Amino acid sequence: MIEISNTNNGNEKKKLSGIASGLVTIAFISQLGMTIITPIILGALAGHWLDVKMGTGIIFFLILFCLGIAGGIYGAYKLIKTIEKKKE
Repeated sequence: MIEISNTNNGNEKKKLSGIASGLVTIAFISQLGMTIITPIILGALAGHWLDVKMGTGIIFFLILFCLGIAGGIYGAYKLIKTIEKKKE
């Protein structure tokens, strides 16, 4: 929680720390979303590119898409664990 030391009013201090806490939460949710979606999109694009280059239908797309999902979940897990350690 972030506190503003230049204020004399305790209520104003609480309101600003609540806003700062909300912004931190929004930043965390955004980072979590990007951590999940980035490997999925990259895997899908790379798989599609390989399928077009090799003429293999959708084999590489499916494999790399599934690996992207697994990577996104793993990255989200690591991010959440890191945030939990910082809270303690």
